Amino acid sequence: MEIRLGKERQNLLQAKTLIDYIRDYILTCDFLRKWKVNVDHLGVEMSYSINPLPCDPIVKKYVDGGTVKQFQFAFTSKESYDSDARTCIENSGFYQKFEEWMEENDRRGELPEIGSGKVPIGISVMQKGYLYDVDTDLGQYEIQCKLEYEEN
Repeated sequence: MEIRLGKERQNLLQAKTLIDYIRDYILTCDFLRKWKVNVDHLGVEMSYSINPLPCDPIVKKYVDGGTVKQFQFAFTSKESYDSDARTCIENSGFYQKFEEWMEENDRRGELPEIGSGKVPIGISVMQKGYLYDVDTDLGQYEIQCKLEYEEN
C-alpha cells in the first residue's frame, strides 16, 4: 500500500529542523569532523549523538508577537572506558575541549544557521560533560547545551 503525502506536507518534511542545523554546526568542530554524529541514537561501539531534551521552548514573549525561544539538547557519546586514569582523563578532557569550543564560538558570534524567521542569540553549556553510564568497556558521557534564538 503506497501512502501519498500532499505537496505541502512533503515540503514541510523536507525542510531542515533545528536539530539538523545543530548537527551541521557541531560537525564544524575540528575534533569531530571525522566522526559520524547521529540524532537520538548511540551505536553499540564508540559513537556520538545529539538528543533533544524536554523543556519549555518559550523563554520570553514580546508584546509585538515575537519570542525568545530555546532548544535544549544533550551531546552524548560512547567512549572507551576502563579503570586506567589516563582513559578517564582523556574522556573528560574531550568534553572540556567541546565546552571551550562552544563558549569560544558563542563569544565570537559563530552560531548555528537556523533558517528563516529565526535569529540565533547564543549557544551555551547548561551542564558540564560527565560520565552517566558504564557498560563493560564503554562509558556513556553527556553534556547538556541550549541554543537560544529570536523568532518573529
